[in-house]
Amino acid sequence: MKKFLRLALASLAVLSFSAHADGKLNSYFSTNIDAPASRIWDIVKDYDGLDVWHPVFSGADIKSGTNNEVGAVRTLTIKDGPSFDEELLAWDGYNRTFTYRVIDPAPIPVKNYRSTMTVMQLEPGVSNVTWRSSYQNNSNGEMSDVEVIDFLNGVYKAGLEQVRGMVR
Repeated sequence: MKKFLRLALASLAVLSFSAHADGKLNSYFSTNIDAPASRIWDIVKDYDGLDVWHPVFSGADIKSGTNNEVGAVRTLTIKDGPSFDEELLAWDGYNRTFTYRVIDPAPIPVKNYRSTMTVMQLEPGVSNVTWRSSYQNNSNGEMSDVEVIDFLNGVYKAGLEQVRGMVR
């Protein structure tokens, strides 16, 4: 069963799809990492720590509320770029998952963005990290839906590959 689960998750390593008539798009990146889930969670769990492990960001500062508590608002700063705010909607240390939303308007090509990251132990020394989101294209016609999906998948992949390097 573990082998089947591992194979199924590996086959979903990169899956994106655009959806429904409401204009919702979805991005999804999932990867297996040779490390215990607790070690990976220690890297990604802090809501104000994205800039520590993600190469795209230079800042992740709590603007209001308390780190890792629902309702906390962080200001993310893109390296050599703009800043925008996100709100923590759920944080569960026991199940190693959190959900957040971008506070619109934001200087990125999405609106109504909601995202979840989950770290799951597959077997001793092997974990799966999944980062998924739903949103609408807000590029004012400058990017197709596929380009926005690819953009976010690239952001997720860059971050999780950085985490993989940090646990080696």
